[in-house]
Amino acid sequence: MKILPAFALLACMGAQAAGMIELRYLDSEDGAPAYQTRILVTERYLRMDEGRDDGDFILLDRKTGKVSNVVHEQKMLMAISDKKLPKSPAPAYRVEKRVTPVRAGTVRVQVLADGKLCSETVAASRLFPDAARALAEYKAALAYTQWTTYRNTPADLRQDCDLVHHVWQTGLALSQGLPIEERDYAGRARQYVSGKKREPNPRLFELPKHYESVALPDFEGEGAGSSSQP
Repeated sequence: MKILPAFALLACMGAQAAGMIELRYLDSEDGAPAYQTRILVTERYLRMDEGRDDGDFILLDRKTGKVSNVVHEQKMLMAISDKKLPKSPAPAYRVEKRVTPVRAGTVRVQVLADGKLCSETVAASRLFPDAARALAEYKAALAYTQWTTYRNTPADLRQDCDLVHHVWQTGLALSQGLPIEERDYAGRARQYVSGKKREPNPRLFELPKHYESVALPDFEGEGAGSSSQP
């Protein structure tokens, strides 16, 4: 995994005043061509999009934990369940987090389930720490939906890493700082491109008022079977 040059990290670490953080990443899935992801973070919101102010976006309200997906072409506002996870059961797998220094201010974080590598992240603890917290809040807000998806996945397609990465231990890698590079067990990869502070534009965090509101189905209990394990 390539590491961002130290001077570039130090330049970003210097700007931590209040305002809006703009992060840009290159994301890819299982070897497919990379695409741009922009993440905007304020004290109240996290917005994720493809870099266009007028494009589709995902919005997390950090105060309420609600996540909404805005699709402009269909004039649709999809609300993702903000239900809380039930109490975590005793895991049927052993979770391990390995943290090793890379260079000053950065570490490599490996998260494993029963020895299988679920994710590997190079993180910078001083690089936009509030953005790292917002990303952890975003993953936590999606955990209930990810849990119900797992429960309705055929048993032969389930993986322990699904639960570690998306449900019960979502914040392990992000607890070490903002990801510079990361890859996971499913072939998804992310490369940090840039980060800066901007004056916040409140319009970027407004949900359209006249779009059709659709809630994702709640599949809790369907296909869950009788097992006490998740």
